[in-house]
Formats: sequence, structure tokens, C-alpha cells
Amino acid sequence: MSKFYGIGVGVGDPEMITLKAINTLKKLDILILPNAGRDIESTAYNIVKEYLKTDIKFVDMEISMNPNIEKRKEERIKNSKIIEEYLEKNLNVGFITIGDPMTYSTYVYLIENINEKYQVETIPGISSFVDIASRINIPLVVGDETLKVISLSKKCTSQHIIEEIKNSDNIVVMKVSLRFEELKEALKITGNEKNIALVCESGKDEQKIYFNLENLTKEDIPYFSTLILKKGGIEKWKKFIS
Repeated sequence: MSKFYGIGVGVGDPEMITLKAINTLKKLDILILPNAGRDIESTAYNIVKEYLKTDIKFVDMEISMNPNIEKRKEERIKNSKIIEEYLEKNLNVGFITIGDPMTYSTYVYLIENINEKYQVETIPGISSFVDIASRINIPLVVGDETLKVISLSKKCTSQHIIEEIKNSDNIVVMKVSLRFEELKEALKITGNEKNIALVCESGKDEQKIYFNLENLTKEDIPYFSTLILKKGGIEKWKKFIS
């Protein structure tokens, strides 16, 4: 029986894809290439291309960012119907996603609208903050510490971010570029300017690591950027960073 697979491919380093993901990719008849107007499609495709069948069919899928919520819902349902049509033909369909399919991924909008009569399997991938913590040898949590993962949105203010910082020992901030100046202000107000590590384009040739945001502007921050804040300090963990 055919199946729809959501496949997490990590954050950019082709060596960080799992064996489970590789074995799943080899079974696909159809590969959905998501297009959200960013570099997501090319990054994900470049990671998986060597594992695909030679006769696989590619389907470009526009991922709606329509500001009209009802229109966005309609377009997501339409995309799910496209996948169902391939499943009805007994074809295995895959949707590749940067990071993990269940962590801020457009994949969830597809399975939200796919009929329950179809089989769905999700293959986890390494999220950006997990990859970054290991890449720079800075622990996300130690002992009894707490961890919060937040995503900045266009509606975020510095006060919103301050409140999030107050309520956890460690914060992972995703989609940093959307409200970078507000984030900088919140870090300054809470006295956490030196307690952060910002990694841009993790796992790629153009990867950059920052421990000080003072001289950076929003224009310096690419979409694939994640910040880790440790209120207990990160200085002692920086010893293995060259």
C-alpha cells in the first residue's frame, strides 16, 4: 500500500541525515519539493539527491504564505489533495523538510488536511538547535535547568521576548531574522548580551558563529539562523571552539 512520508533531512550537512531517512528516500516514487520563496527547496534537495531513484518524479509545490488566513487554508487543502491523488495511484510520496518535520515545518499543514484513510509516516530529522549545540559544544540543558524553544514572528515586540527570557533558564530562538533588533534590545534589557551563541547557516560552507550581536543588523542575519541563550553563561563552554 502506498504511503506519504515526511522526511527530516537536517540543517545542511549531508552527513547529518539519518539512515532511516536514506532508506525511505530510496522507496519514493514522487518527491515533493516545497517552495516557500526561500532557499529551503535547494538546500533540502542537495542533501537528498544522491539517495533518490533515477526514475523518481519531482513535484514542485508552492507553500502558501498568503496573509489571508482563509486563502492560506484553501491552498493547503489543495496541496494535500495533490498528494492524495498520487497515493490513490499506489505511489509512495515524500516531502522533504529542513530540520525536523514536526518542528516549525510546513509538512504539518499537509498531514493536517490529508484524509485518515491514507498511511502517513514521519521520519525525524536533526533540528537546527540540536545540531548547533553539538557543533559548538554548548549544552542545551544541564541538571535541573529548563529549556524553552520560541519562534519570533512579525508581531513580536522586545517586551514579548523579555517575558519569554524571564521564564526559562535556557532559550532557543528560531526565525531570528524576523525580529532581530527587538531580540537585541531584549537581551540588553535582561543583561544577557554575553550569554548567547548565534549560528547562521549551520552545517554549510558559509556558516558563521557570533557571541556578540552589538555590531550586527537585521541585514546581516540570513533566514537560517538560530540563537541559543544560556542565562547561566556560556563562557566556560566556549573552550572547544576554534
